[in-house]
Amino acid sequence: MSVSATKIACGIEYLGTQYCGWQLQDNNLSIQSVVEDAISKVANESIRVFASGRTDSGVHARGQVLHFITSASRTHNQWQEGINTYLPNDVNILWVKEVPNEFDARRSALSRTYQYLILNTTNKNVFAFNRALFIDQELDLDLMKDACSHFIGLHNFSSYRASSCQSKNPIRELKVLTIIRKNHMITIECTANAFLHHMVRNIVGTLIDVGLKRFSSDDIPEIIEAQDRSLVSKTSAAHGLYLQRVDYPDKFELPSSDIELI
Repeated sequence: MSVSATKIACGIEYLGTQYCGWQLQDNNLSIQSVVEDAISKVANESIRVFASGRTDSGVHARGQVLHFITSASRTHNQWQEGINTYLPNDVNILWVKEVPNEFDARRSALSRTYQYLILNTTNKNVFAFNRALFIDQELDLDLMKDACSHFIGLHNFSSYRASSCQSKNPIRELKVLTIIRKNHMITIECTANAFLHHMVRNIVGTLIDVGLKRFSSDDIPEIIEAQDRSLVSKTSAAHGLYLQRVDYPDKFELPSSDIELI
């Protein structure tokens, strides 16, 4: 980074429904492409952004974090208001902060937290369309909560990653896995140092099958030990998943992006 360049971090929220995912793809609309286009217009120079992680097509974010390097000089408000002016209505910058050169949106992250929303009722809700997974069969939350304990801790999650996952190390530490219900909406929240591709959605698929009594939670340790993706339930739909927040060391003093839905 040159002497005149500045590193900027941003918190960002988006609905992933209309996008091919975070990452740039030829001939497809990505979150990264619309964000880079908006920032470049405000900076009057070509900007490349780097996120804490890539979300898949249809996956949403309430607390994604990115950084970029620029030679442009703008106040935090000028950055935020200017970028949001050029962004579509389903993408929004939550905060902007200048950060030291050592900060990296991905490498500096201590943990990521995802939430998965399930609308569990016999009646569909149009306002939850593409925002939560609809299941009209009653889920047994007690069974699902019991199953959560099997995932907590340091494990080889090969059974719970996508066949296309490119990570060389399948070991991850799942720190939090909780389930709460408020009326008809079930929220599954999980926190880990990092996640494998489709790991959250595959775990959710298993929890759903446990809740529907399709198999016992006692089978989960054997499935984890087997390191065999074919033993796991189908991957739950992308549209129920939200990147809720990314946590960083206190020294960076980043604002919180942990928000609730309106």
